[in-house]
Parts: sequence; C-alpha cells; structure tokens
Amino acid sequence: MVLSTNAEMEKSMLEALIKKKLNDQCISRIVTMAGKQPLSKGENYCSVITFYRLETVLGSGEKCIRNLIMKVLPPSPEQSKFFQEYSFFKNEIIMYSQVLNAMNKLMEEHEDRREKLWCEMITYNPYDMVIFEDLRDKDYKMLNRKENLGFEHSMLVMQTLGRFHAMSKVLLTRGSIYKNDLSTYLFTAPLIINLCFKSSLMVFETVVKKSWGEKWKHLPAILQRAKDRVYDILTDLKQVDEKRFNVLCHGDCWTNNMLFKHVEGTETPCAVKYIDYQLSHYNSYAWDLTYFLYNATRPDIRRAKFQDFLKVYQSSLEYNLKYFNYKNDDIPTLKQIEDEMKRIKLFGFLLLISIHTMTTADSTDAFDMEKALSNPDNPSIGINADIYNEKFKKRIEDDVRTFIEEGIISKDM
Repeated sequence: MVLSTNAEMEKSMLEALIKKKLNDQCISRIVTMAGKQPLSKGENYCSVITFYRLETVLGSGEKCIRNLIMKVLPPSPEQSKFFQEYSFFKNEIIMYSQVLNAMNKLMEEHEDRREKLWCEMITYNPYDMVIFEDLRDKDYKMLNRKENLGFEHSMLVMQTLGRFHAMSKVLLTRGSIYKNDLSTYLFTAPLIINLCFKSSLMVFETVVKKSWGEKWKHLPAILQRAKDRVYDILTDLKQVDEKRFNVLCHGDCWTNNMLFKHVEGTETPCAVKYIDYQLSHYNSYAWDLTYFLYNATRPDIRRAKFQDFLKVYQSSLEYNLKYFNYKNDDIPTLKQIEDEMKRIKLFGFLLLISIHTMTTADSTDAFDMEKALSNPDNPSIGINADIYNEKFKKRIEDDVRTFIEEGIISKDM
C-alpha cells in the first residue's frame, strides 16, 4: 500500500518524536556510582554479587537514579575453578543472549503483553562477569529464604513455570534454540552428587543415630543404602529420553532466585521474575517442578496441595503451548505429569535433606563450599551438622516416612 503525502508526513513526524523520546530517556552519562554487597553469607553460593546505585544524567538533561547488579566469579581459587569448570557463567550468558532473547521475540510475534519472566541482561564479559538490571527498580522483591513460599506464591510459580517451559518447547521445536548449547544438569554431575547429596546423607545419618530416637532406629541403614546407590540412580534418572516431553529447565528454582511483585498494599503476588540461569539445562520438566516444590515451597503446604500445584502447572503448560501455536499432539496430561514426578521422586528426597536444609537454615554457615571443595576425600566437612536440628525434623519427618512407605528409599533400593 502506498501512503498518501499526509500519511507519509505523519509517519515521519511520529518517527522523529519517538526517537527523541527514546533518546531523552537514555543515559547520557554517569555522575556518581556506589557499590555494595548486601547479601549475607548463606544467601548466595555461586557468585559474588554487587549492587550499584548510579546517579545519571539522561539525554533530556534530567537526573535519574538507576540500580544495577553485577555478578562475578568468587575470589576463592577453588570456587572459581569449580564454577569455570562447570560453565556457570557461560550457561547463564547463553540463556540471556540466546534463549531469553528468542523468548522476547516469540512474545513480540504473538503480541504477548504479559509481564516477562526474566530481567534484562545489560552486558557481560565472557565468561566471568554479568551485569543485570536491578528488579527492585520495578518494585520486585525477594522473600525470606528461611520461611519458604506459601500457597499463593507457589501457585504463581507453578503457573509461570508452565509458561516458561511451553515457550522453550515451541522454540526448540522450531529450531530457534538448541538443547545442546547448555550443560547437563549440575545436580546430576558426579562431583556434586558427592559434594552435596552423599555428604548430606552421611551427616544426616550421624544426626539420626544421635538424636532421632528409638522409633527411627531403622532409618540410618536406609540412609546408608541411599548413600551407596545415589550415584547410580541419579546417573540413570538424568538420561534424556526423547520419548518424554522435554523442555529447557531453569534448574535452580529456589526462593532467592525468584522475585515477586505484589498487589499494592497487600502480600498477594501478581508477578514473578526468575533470576540466576546458571544451572539451566535440557531435560524433563519434572526436574524443575521437583526442585521447586521440594526446595522452595513450605513442606506442609506442598504435602497438602501437591495435586493442586500439578493441576495448575498442566493447565498453564497446555494453555501456553496452544497460545504459541504448538502443533504437536504430545502435550502432557495430568496423569503423565504425576507419573513423571513419581519417576524422579528420589530427587525430591535428596533435595529435602541437602539443599532445602541448607537454604532454609537459620545459620549463615550451613554449608562452606570452599571447605568442601578443598577436602575432596571428605566434603561432608563443609556441612554444619547443626542444621539438622529439631526445626528440620519437624518440617520433613512426615516426608521421610512417606518416602519409606512408598519404597522411594529403603534398605533394598
């Protein structure tokens, strides 16, 4: 269609006005910059995070405050080597520059005006530094890791994970992103199995023998067998079967890796954004769901509302696959999702007695990664046995009982 002269003039004028407006909003220069590291020990394990407050001048001449977040490798030689070996920063940079960028384009293509599920990466240095926008500028906040998430927050996470997984599946099917660009799941790597799960089972076994009492006298033998078998079982479970419904998983969905926006004046969540894509990987969606539900949702709420969480996930997954014109007929049913969760349920148990215990501990020295990495023959030295206290027992003993009754853990596993 050929535009009339007036239409051409209107188009040119609108273009000039929009360019001026965008230029007016851009940072022209930084006047002052102040950095701080407000996260205390125990709040973050995989990087050193610095929050920067910038006093800037915009293109319009107005002054404006901007907040940024910088992530760099830890200074410890052992930790730095570990994170580089397992491509933590490379994985995250690939997620932002390729995967999340492709998701942005997919939303534009479908004129999807919903809130994005991620923040914006501003720049990076391969592969040891990344700078992001600070979501606090958009009224997002991090919740208390020690308390875990309640029902409403957990439902929102399950709903948005369905959307995130659906978008990844559409892009994978199109060939817009590639499954082999990302590392295999870190929590199924031999070093991490030893560092995290086997060590936690060892410490937990010692605590049970010492303080859990007569009615749990059968548990140490079960934990010993789990410790002997955990590597073989996880090695089998992590295998990617293309007959399953596989997606790109976030990989590390715990309380400190998601920020929530709330309805003004309330604690009702209305949006969530995920951060820290260092452990993202390609595999069954059940790895993300299990990691979140057994690590970040309050155990009593997870037990009471487990079916509701799976229902909202399945509904969201199906809705978003159709929204983005997914043509295949392999959308998981609720029954298939339940079966897939049962298949890797041992992973849920391992999370409860390791990562969950560390991340909800009142102590700030629940886990000393540097000490664990420096003692490869005895990494359990990095775990503070005091985290397996009465609070821990009350939170998870019902789960331990269920895992035993269902045969997920046993002396014959």
